[in-house]
Parts: sequence; C-alpha cells; structure tokens
Amino acid sequence: MTEKGPSLPRQLISSPAAQMILFLFTVLYVVSPVDVIPDILPVIGWLDDLVVFFTQVSAFLMYLRGKRHESEQKQQASGAQEHNNGR
Repeated sequence: MTEKGPSLPRQLISSPAAQMILFLFTVLYVVSPVDVIPDILPVIGWLDDLVVFFTQVSAFLMYLRGKRHESEQKQQASGAQEHNNGR
C-alpha cells in the first residue's frame, strides 16, 4: 500500500467477484492444452502452470489477509465505541 492509497493491483483483486474470476482463469489456464510453454516439454512445460497457480494462491492469501485485517479493525472500532458508550 502506498501513502496515496492502495496500489492498482490490490484494487483489482480486492473484490470477491475478482477473486472468483481470477480463480476460474487460473483453473482454465492450468488445465488448458494451450500454454505459454507447452506441457509436452518435461518439467519446463509445467513451470508456467506452477507460476500461474502460485501467483493466484498468493493473490488469494493477500485478499484474505486484507479482509481479516478489515474485520479486526471493525471489531476493535465497535468494541472501543461500546466501551466509550458504556461510561
């Protein structure tokens, strides 16, 4: 995250719909016979699939971490607000 706000890639992956679309594209790419590097080549042909897969997993984990952080902040804010209202 920059001082001016979230970066463009984080904005693109910040919605559940975007995560679902990325997941579907990842699955289609991994199972598709059309690749950047053909799967016919042993080991090297699978590397591009692995890179795409692990990139998607990383993006999904970043998404979950962000949602968890937002949830924790909301809980802390509501807890502080309830504490101040209780006085």
